[in-house]
Amino acid sequence: MGHQDPAPPRRKSCEECKKAKRRCDLGFPACSRCLDRCSPCIYPGRLPAAYKNIVDEPIPGRKDVDSAWPNASLRCPLYINQSMYADSTLDYTPDSMDYQSDDWALPIHSAPSYVSVDSILNDPDFAVAFPRTRSLRPLSEIVATHLQFAIDILKNAPKMMLLENQTPWCHPNLYKSHMPKEMQDAYACCSLYMCKNETNAPVIMNLFEARTSEILSSPNPLKPLDMLARTHALLLYQIMRLFDGDIRSHAKSNSLFATLESSVLLLMANIPTPSPSDPTELIPLPMDGTTELWEGWVLHESARRTVLFTYYFIQIYRVLQEDVLVSCDGKLGLEHSWYLSGDLWKAENAFDFAVAWSEKHHHIVCNLDFGPILQTAQPNEIDLFGRMLLVTVLGIEKAKSWFHMRGGIL
Repeated sequence: MGHQDPAPPRRKSCEECKKAKRRCDLGFPACSRCLDRCSPCIYPGRLPAAYKNIVDEPIPGRKDVDSAWPNASLRCPLYINQSMYADSTLDYTPDSMDYQSDDWALPIHSAPSYVSVDSILNDPDFAVAFPRTRSLRPLSEIVATHLQFAIDILKNAPKMMLLENQTPWCHPNLYKSHMPKEMQDAYACCSLYMCKNETNAPVIMNLFEARTSEILSSPNPLKPLDMLARTHALLLYQIMRLFDGDIRSHAKSNSLFATLESSVLLLMANIPTPSPSDPTELIPLPMDGTTELWEGWVLHESARRTVLFTYYFIQIYRVLQEDVLVSCDGKLGLEHSWYLSGDLWKAENAFDFAVAWSEKHHHIVCNLDFGPILQTAQPNEIDLFGRMLLVTVLGIEKAKSWFHMRGGIL
């Protein structure tokens, strides 16, 4: 009796249809139901075509990035829900697909005291523009190594705003002379948030909701400071909601991200963008016009950082929500640049700013390319905002190593 080949395995319903308990027409590469809903169509044992292309064909490094500024580099830690592919028969090779692979990561292979910065930067495997792959590492590991530093800063932002009149994206002198009403309300809510307990939490969160509704129902402001104050207020409300621990607050916060993006787009149209090619002119001393120049820089730099931080915050939120469709182009989807200088940012008056501008070194970070900064910067030049982003790029251990090799502490 001749050998009879076994029948091919019957294709099972896709994950979306199975979850919705609907009949799947088993269309390939996607069933009609998923196509109609623009949902990822994932069959058991098979990666969707879109994801497979991302995993198998990483985008080349920085030389192929189409950018107004060279060397775009930030890699958002991305996460694919492994449980969706638990019964997959594909032979994964984590070393080739993992965005944290040593093939591209900052190659610190031994204790910091034995590795020179030059050897790191001259290593042929060093590349700041990371291959664009999706990580298959557990979310907890990505958060611990690349995002926890930023999350801790986010959690502390309301307290920092209340006690120091600043956040890493809001200069401490920005509202020194005038604080718009929307920011006044948010500032007061930060105080309430610090006093929140189980008894008063419902009342406080209702106040947050009322203040947010007032912002959403009012027309867009016309002055740059008012635009910036609105964005700062929305960011603070959103941060306090997300870390409140109340699931109802989380649900309401989702709808606020679209408003935040609209607010940021309005800001982007009203702020200048610096470039490393711009000439660095000395600020004249005595102080003729220097105070006005400094106040303008404080406003513009706060706005530049706020735009960048808002998109960064949105990406962090999406990663924590395990959004399998989250993607990153290496620069958070926008062309941007900002000043990285602890001396400029920490200057408390126009004179200190003029001295720092004329006598201290400052960097311009374009599209989050930290390559030149790793070559020339000193630890004291990197303020908290820069440290937050640098840890996201390098990971906490490699960032600590870089600071240690330069004689500093993260």
